[in-house]
Amino acid sequence: MRFGRTVSKQLWTLQELLSPDRLSPYLVETDGDWPEAIALYDWNTRIGAAFFESIHYLEIGLRNAIHQTASAELGTDWLTATPTPLSPRARRAVSIAQKRAGGRGAPPGKTVAELPLGFWWSLLADEYNRRLWQPALRYAFEGPVRRRYLHSHLDEIRRLRNRIAHHEPIHSRNLHDDLDRVLDVSSRIGETLARHIASTTRVHEVLGERTLNRAQRAVRARHAAIPRTHREE
Repeated sequence: MRFGRTVSKQLWTLQELLSPDRLSPYLVETDGDWPEAIALYDWNTRIGAAFFESIHYLEIGLRNAIHQTASAELGTDWLTATPTPLSPRARRAVSIAQKRAGGRGAPPGKTVAELPLGFWWSLLADEYNRRLWQPALRYAFEGPVRRRYLHSHLDEIRRLRNRIAHHEPIHSRNLHDDLDRVLDVSSRIGETLARHIASTTRVHEVLGERTLNRAQRAVRARHAAIPRTHREE
């Protein structure tokens, strides 16, 4: 760069920085209205944050219930024991988690904390019915439960969590059903967990914001449809 040369800086618009591709689902929902699309994007961020809070309790409760029960039934080294009940893919996940936790000497609790929700969900798959579910994991759940039911519903919760973590749109989902699913699975882990999530979740509050906004937009649309002469009478 030459000294004294004037360099003009790019002045970005919010639409450019968020990108038309990212905002496309919101523009479709709002009939191409940019301000409304941005408002919906903002709301999607808030509802995602509200869900993330509730799913966080479920995830921690699930992993601790599974780990503590498996430790009691299979031994405290069940994650790293040889021979192991875990699949090669699960063993790789444990190895990565162990490294992140500080290596082979890391406390088991730190390794557990490094394992993602997808790992704990995978332990409820058909392949683990005889190796883990029957001898141990079925005792981890306080409420009445079937393994395949848990696996299916946790998969939906896992997918929702991943969409939120990757800043993807969730506004078109049936979010009332999603919250019911979180509360239902939590109650099967433990009633105290479900009660805490139900009493602290902000999902209902944020869902109510969108209901109100929709009602306000409907009023504005009806008002705009009235001929001006009629409005002035």
